[in-house]
Amino acid sequence: MEDQHGNRDFRPFIPECERRGISKSVAYELKNAGLLETFSIGRSRYVLLHSLDTLPERLVAKGGAE
Repeated sequence: MEDQHGNRDFRPFIPECERRGISKSVAYELKNAGLLETFSIGRSRYVLLHSLDTLPERLVAKGGAE
């Protein structure tokens, strides 16, 4: 998801994952496995929405959820 300026949408990491039914511990497992694209600004961590939106397809391609 990019806007007209090429910017990508992002939201706070844990609240957005929990909103989508992903627990905090699983969210960090997915991040550490390189399946969720996150970044920090100061002490806050954010997730790119595109990485959350495409997670199911990437999990299937990887061989299923762990």
